[in-house]
Amino acid sequence: MFAEHYKFHEPLHLEFLKIERKRVGIILVLFLISSVLIPVLHHLSPNLLRASLNNKKFVDSMLFWWMFFFLFEIFVFIRMNWLIRNKRSISKKVLIPNLIMEFGLPAVILFNAIKYDNSLLLLEYDGLTFYFLLLMLSAMHLDFKISLGAGILACIGYWGVSYWGIQFLKPVGDVEQMIEIYLMRSMGLLSAGIIAGVVAAEIRKRVNNLLKAKDDQNEMESLLGQQLSTHIAKELILHKNDKVGQKIIGSIMFMDIRNFTSMADQQSPEETIEFQNAIFDPLIRIIEKNNGIIHQILGDGFMASFGVAVENPNHVFDAYCAGVQIVEVINYCRNEINGDKTRVGIGLHCGEVITGNIGNEIRKQFSIAGKNVIIASRIEQLNKQFDSQFLVSRAVADQLNGNRNTLINLGKIKMKGIDEKIELFQVV
Repeated sequence: MFAEHYKFHEPLHLEFLKIERKRVGIILVLFLISSVLIPVLHHLSPNLLRASLNNKKFVDSMLFWWMFFFLFEIFVFIRMNWLIRNKRSISKKVLIPNLIMEFGLPAVILFNAIKYDNSLLLLEYDGLTFYFLLLMLSAMHLDFKISLGAGILACIGYWGVSYWGIQFLKPVGDVEQMIEIYLMRSMGLLSAGIIAGVVAAEIRKRVNNLLKAKDDQNEMESLLGQQLSTHIAKELILHKNDKVGQKIIGSIMFMDIRNFTSMADQQSPEETIEFQNAIFDPLIRIIEKNNGIIHQILGDGFMASFGVAVENPNHVFDAYCAGVQIVEVINYCRNEINGDKTRVGIGLHCGEVITGNIGNEIRKQFSIAGKNVIIASRIEQLNKQFDSQFLVSRAVADQLNGNRNTLINLGKIKMKGIDEKIELFQVV
């Protein structure tokens, strides 16, 4: 949070570093443009910039300070860029010399211009414009104190040079009135700094609120993601107030660990949990890797979907690959308990499902429902009848294209609660 890094002895927030880099970059661009524009204007219109650029002492002095400041800003930009790229922190104190250098340069330019040009004309427009530009850029710090400090430096610099210029040139006229005019302009610069600080503080407050809301959302997604899929957690947060479901085409997978109940009866609770974690860890990773999400873990199995919470045109192929990989992992692990080797039953079907947040204000769950969900569940249960581990429907098989040679047609099967017969294929 920006609020956590308000004091000068504390490290700058990474976002502050990015803002400072951008601000310095803007100043560098303006300096490059000015470095090209001033000589061109002087060449095209020699009288526009008076005789200042024809004064060798003035040009030499300005060139020195111009290059000194330009190199300083380049150093600051490169350093900020390195800190951001390497995610390093730096004290907020570094902003103090930056401010002194940036607001000291106009005073140096105005001092030399008055000294060598013998005129206060540069104070009228050019000096004020330069100071106001720097004050506007100071608001990018999103810090009232920094903008206030910038306003104070601008006020002191402009007033100091103005007062010295009047004493140095001793112009003809009402000197006291001239002093009052330059003093009022100096106060105007201070007021501009205060206004820039107020605007910066308001923007900072809003940015803090946005960052806090983002952190809260990330924390909520993290907490929900430990209990649900990350994608489901985001879907719940995104549609937390939705009461109407929607129809989506996706793939539904049911997976069950065979003989889990009998194995659990012969194990201690610790052994059962250890066994479940050992089995589910690689299976959950497989589902996630193939762009699927797990809706429920049911102790000895789970329900997963592909292309439902997150749109995925390849949901059928991803679901099929996930099922194949699950069988391969189980066959590789083959945890053997009391002579029984671990086996799974997987049922995969695709079609239109209804999604939505089901529940009330106390508890809600992102769920999928519909006939196709029931069919996928029935297909998984038929693995027991065919002594298989992975069964898919005709709807899935028709979209596998080149992988059809790995399927054995088992014919059309009548399922409980489903009017039409469903053609099944065994994955071998």
